Amino acid sequence: MFDTKSPDVGHLLAITGNMMSGKTEELIARIRTFERVEAIRVQAAKREGTRYKRRKIGVYKHGLDTRYSDTEIASHSGQRMQASLVESAQALYEDVIKNGYGIVACDEVQFFMEKDDDGYVIIKVLAQLLRRRCLVVVSGLDKDFRGMPFGPMGDILALADERVSLTSTCVRCGAPAVLPQRLINGRPADWNDPIVFPGATEAYEPRCRRCHVTFYSQSTELNPADGFESIALAKAEVAAGNE
Repeated sequence: MFDTKSPDVGHLLAITGNMMSGKTEELIARIRTFERVEAIRVQAAKREGTRYKRRKIGVYKHGLDTRYSDTEIASHSGQRMQASLVESAQALYEDVIKNGYGIVACDEVQFFMEKDDDGYVIIKVLAQLLRRRCLVVVSGLDKDFRGMPFGPMGDILALADERVSLTSTCVRCGAPAVLPQRLINGRPADWNDPIVFPGATEAYEPRCRRCHVTFYSQSTELNPADGFESIALAKAEVAAGNE
């Protein structure tokens, strides 16, 4: 017997979308597919008289997500899969290396909010896993309750090689729901309320843009004069650089 040349390359799949859109179900389905494919590759190698080392699969969830289970990723529909809780991006990376996982899956990846001087640490971790030729699949909310990019998700989507974007159904009118509505005592949350606040249907509702209620911050209001000033400044910097 001889070893097959490994075709494995780093690949990042990001599953994003609104709450109750089926992100965790999609993640679990992908993991089960990986399990089947790895078994098939082992069997195929035996038939061909070659050898294939089956890749180990590590499944993770952020430690903040204990809504349904401390030891499983769980969907709103009740699907479950065993997972390890990690409190930080660094802890995730160290556990992957320690266990020698070649396939890495992580749910609720938007909760990895820690930063260093270069930005979100989870981005460095994902990039390093790709360099190690890991197959990585992550899932998480792309927008927070205000409708803004949720923590590192914008950067993760830019880094991803493949993206799956899911929508749910607005509980108010039945239109496609693309935003999570956070409720506090039955009322919409204020703009300045904490971004990270794990919860299920008692605290959140999927809503369309028409039914979503956000008390906008003045910092998000567009002043046309600011835009013209920014353009003029950028032109001046380019001109100075060309001199």
